[in-house]
Amino acid sequence: MMGKGNEIPGLYLMAAYDIMEQMCHFPELAIVISFYEIYCGKLFDLLNNREPIICREDAKQKVNIVGLTEKPAESVEDIMHQIQVGLQSRTSGTTGANADSSRSHAIL
Repeated sequence: MMGKGNEIPGLYLMAAYDIMEQMCHFPELAIVISFYEIYCGKLFDLLNNREPIICREDAKQKVNIVGLTEKPAESVEDIMHQIQVGLQSRTSGTTGANADSSRSHAIL
């Protein structure tokens, strides 16, 4: 997802460039970033020191993540910075296959 240095850009970076390129066609829109993880059946806000957050479903069966941080982004650099912040907060551990393996599901 993150790529390998300058050699391979990664999906996050390529998507960030595509999103920012399209924004010139929609000047009335703004970009905000939220990033959370699901770990052991609980939700944690990765952009707010892993604060616990809650998933609720309203009467119309719409899912709402209550208490989730939203950070504005006006550039590719803003997007990638928030992704890095979130990834640093993510739960990880060691497995037989990887020295550093994520232990959760992350939603950006």
